Amino acid sequence: MTPLHSTALSFPKRRSTEEPSRLSPLAKIETRPPRVLDFDIETRKVGFHTAGKFQPDGCEPIALAWSWLDGPVEVYVLGSVITLLEKFRRVYDEADIVTAHYIRKFDLPVLNGAMLEHGFPPLKPKLTIDTKLDLRSRAGVSVSQENLAEMLQVAESKFHMSDYLWREAARLTPEGIEKARRRAYDDVVQHKAMYAALKKGGWLKPAKWWRP
Repeated sequence: MTPLHSTALSFPKRRSTEEPSRLSPLAKIETRPPRVLDFDIETRKVGFHTAGKFQPDGCEPIALAWSWLDGPVEVYVLGSVITLLEKFRRVYDEADIVTAHYIRKFDLPVLNGAMLEHGFPPLKPKLTIDTKLDLRSRAGVSVSQENLAEMLQVAESKFHMSDYLWREAARLTPEGIEKARRRAYDDVVQHKAMYAALKKGGWLKPAKWWRP
């Protein structure tokens, strides 16, 4: 795996006392293109707080993959949750923008819940581009990542997991964890290509702040 790297960011001093959300989202990034981190998590249910798909309560990450837009994909699976969270937090803090599909309603709240459970401070506010929530107005089409990627003729595909394989992943069997690892990896590969296609086509709204 490519080692994690750290880059010191140097921004000009803000000339306004306004809250970040009231400034142009990219106003502070004046000397270089923003660093965009694409990531994905796979989860399992560990509580009984809510029922239904894509509900963050009672979930914990079991696989986590990420990639800079111009870099390779790194993927980690549940062994030590603390190590997994530490590694993600490092690249998250380096990023100017993070992107994923349904990021503000699922991925980031789940990760922040894990930070709380394992004794970390909350994730910092971050500019986000959510390829589901920040998609421009439309009707009559599914906005799942899989469907959008196919409509956009993205060559990269998601790794399909049946209910049986999800059960194996939730039980943390070696085979199940390997499937979750592959799913997270493929999701990031596909999402990077889909993000590029949506951006090129003018389908994404400007970045928005996520605040825990």
